[in-house]
Amino acid sequence: MVGAHHDTKDAVAPEFAGANDGASGVAVVLELARVLAADGRLSGPSIRLALFDAEEARGERPFAEDGARGSRQYVSYAASGGLQGSPRLQSIRAMVLFDLVGDCDLQLPYEASSDPALYAEFSKAAETVDGSAAPFAGQAAGVMDDHLPFLEAGIPAVDLIDYTYGPGPSPGAYWHTAEDTLDKVCPESLDAVGEAAVRALERVGG
Repeated sequence: MVGAHHDTKDAVAPEFAGANDGASGVAVVLELARVLAADGRLSGPSIRLALFDAEEARGERPFAEDGARGSRQYVSYAASGGLQGSPRLQSIRAMVLFDLVGDCDLQLPYEASSDPALYAEFSKAAETVDGSAAPFAGQAAGVMDDHLPFLEAGIPAVDLIDYTYGPGPSPGAYWHTAEDTLDKVCPESLDAVGEAAVRALERVGG
């Protein structure tokens, strides 16, 4: 199971696009769909792709109460036998989430609530891309995100997220502001994540 959220924080600015949060994760998922199908790499277990709506909490509501609504609905459909195109819950072996993966100064440390073995697969895969585990290195605090409903359902899940976007302490000065624009998203960062993902997904699903 591979996913990202396509919604953005409401009322940030007129015509706010959310180039990094969350369009960058969507871009990686869409490119993975193209590459995996074109390369004929889907000979093993199926890889399901999902682009979740309603990850962001509405207005000033706490994320714990109002966030991740789309992914929670997806898991609910899966637990109900695979409704609305979802797979049956018991068939989901692992979940990989891409969020905030386009920062030009990309760092993707291990997110504390994620499955460590899944994260290790991406770190090892990154070494085969350019000889270095960066940007998959280090540790960070837990983040409330769309991987949590899967973890709560007993599915190993990993959140690949750079939760320091812009200057200042995490989550950074650009997060949930009108500064989250395309000029702050670098193709090199998306490529680094995508290249590692292609290799890691082959191992996770094989």
